[in-house]
Amino acid sequence: MILHGHRIRPRLPSSRQQRDYRTVWNSVQNLFARIAIVASVILSAPAAAQDLAAFDRHDAVILIYHRFGEPDLPSTNIRTEQFEAQLAALAAGDYSVLPLADIVRAFADGSALPEKAVAITVDDAYRSFADTAWPLLRKYGFPATLFVATDPVDEGFSRYLDWETIRRLHREGVAIGHHGAAHLHLIDAGIDAARADIARASERFRAELGFVPDLFAYPYGEYSRDLAELVHRMGFTAAMAQYSGVAAAGGDRFALPRFPLNEHYSTPARFRLIVNARALPVTDVLPSDTVLTPASNPPAYGFTLTTDIPGLRALACYPSHSGPAAITFLPGRRVEVRVDRPFPKGRGRINCTLPGGDRRWFWLGRFFYVPKGEQADVD
Repeated sequence: MILHGHRIRPRLPSSRQQRDYRTVWNSVQNLFARIAIVASVILSAPAAAQDLAAFDRHDAVILIYHRFGEPDLPSTNIRTEQFEAQLAALAAGDYSVLPLADIVRAFADGSALPEKAVAITVDDAYRSFADTAWPLLRKYGFPATLFVATDPVDEGFSRYLDWETIRRLHREGVAIGHHGAAHLHLIDAGIDAARADIARASERFRAELGFVPDLFAYPYGEYSRDLAELVHRMGFTAAMAQYSGVAAAGGDRFALPRFPLNEHYSTPARFRLIVNARALPVTDVLPSDTVLTPASNPPAYGFTLTTDIPGLRALACYPSHSGPAAITFLPGRRVEVRVDRPFPKGRGRINCTLPGGDRRWFWLGRFFYVPKGEQADVD
């Protein structure tokens, strides 16, 4: 460099100054990196919220009842005043009570449902549905699906409906569903017996109603992978189970969860919790079968979330036979749930819940079954 005719040698920074410059530059780079991470979190939160809001339009709460105003059978009964209070709550709130068939159709074709969609189902065709429940449902203008087991109707059991009343209910707007013939424990009966039972009931529906219902409900809510495949092959469009959880378009249409209600589990607070629940958006649910063998009991249960969920670490999972399960959060939104001891014989379940904002909870249920002839070793 030349200044006023004199050559001036530029002064280079010392080694210490160069180290200081590098330290400052590294600090600036680290600061920008942290800002980028924070920004990505802030920017991703609205995207996750949008994903969850969209998912809310593709799920529904399905309720299941059995008896109405039959207090001598409290495990399957709901008191009349409880039932009417629940219908009044649905009418007064921001809920959309829809025909079950409409919800199933939306799940199949991907169309959106109203937020807080609810369906009302009733199993077994007891006479108290016609005498007590249906007049109240008509009062509030709510649709319902009645799943009929044909053998008790054919045999004229005193507490069951007869075919003439079922035909009248259908003319008045009640959707009729298929509940098999003998109300068997289908898993224990086996696939061949299940196929024969369902086919026999279909013949009775065809003879008495002129059609075979295309919605099926597993007796006792018990199903397996093989049973779900059988029901699908036999031409049904969907099948209902019986365990707590919110049904969603991304789930198995041949294992749709339903919240059971009876007089012991129908407090206003619990009912509000149920009808405000939302589905946890999951995929890759394992194990794929619900039937547990000695080698697979307790199950290695897990699922993958399809979107980010705010506050996911508050997730809690509760098996029906023991204390809270252990939860491990893995990369890729994978969640693994482990139970500390085997399920006993018969029906079991794991419920996973998570606060979801607006006093709504994410609710994911999973049914499991240990056949009566099998039992895992228990330490």
